Amino acid sequence: MTSVNHKDLALAVKAVRAAQAKLALYGSHGRSVETIVGREWKIHADAELEKVILQVLHQETNYPILSEESGLLPGIGKRQWIVDPLDGSANYSRELPFCGISVGLWESNRLLFGAVLEIAGNQLYSGIVGVGAWCDEIPIELSRAACPAPVQAILCTGLPAELDHSPEKIGALIDAFRSFGKTRMLGSAALMLCYVASGKCDSYWECQIALWDVAAALAIVQSAGGEIRIGSISDRCRLDVEAASSKNLLVSELNGR
Repeated sequence: MTSVNHKDLALAVKAVRAAQAKLALYGSHGRSVETIVGREWKIHADAELEKVILQVLHQETNYPILSEESGLLPGIGKRQWIVDPLDGSANYSRELPFCGISVGLWESNRLLFGAVLEIAGNQLYSGIVGVGAWCDEIPIELSRAACPAPVQAILCTGLPAELDHSPEKIGALIDAFRSFGKTRMLGSAALMLCYVASGKCDSYWECQIALWDVAAALAIVQSAGGEIRIGSISDRCRLDVEAASSKNLLVSELNGR
């Protein structure tokens, strides 16, 4: 693992913290809903936080950037920042605590590292693949020993805006619910994955989720030693994702899909 990854992770953390500081200035204005298209909510803070993050990242790197608000911004090299300025915008607009700020770095579809800030708890999750994962710089651990069987495990999932409502997909969702002891839908894919990485939950599975929703947090799960499986990425940057503390808790392993 190169020192470049540590330096770039520090930059990602700097960007996340700058966005957090900006968000604190907005108060209730930042929560105002500007548009609702289909099942996608956009609030005032989304675009404003992106501006702050992009400014910080552009100060020290010239990598391409994929961000939820602006799409793909050109740059140089195979490394790519993947940014979600505010994952869980609808939650934030209603003062629900599950929302975060995410910045990750990938290279040729390979996860390198991620940083995710849990806004309500002011907890910063981070991880460098092959090195380790942390919450506020304290190492985090998966829940392998505590959860030997699915019936004792907590599954995190969600219903993304572009969910396929075909009988096959809905059937898979119901099968997943039946396989686990508990199921939780928290409204922030990034935080649910961080909760898997830190042992608060045990498995995560979601179909056709946006890449920026999960990119940083997937790196954190992998950095913590978790199992991840990523489907092919569509032209609209959507993919099927699953992650777990151990292979036997991956939904595809349980349902044979």
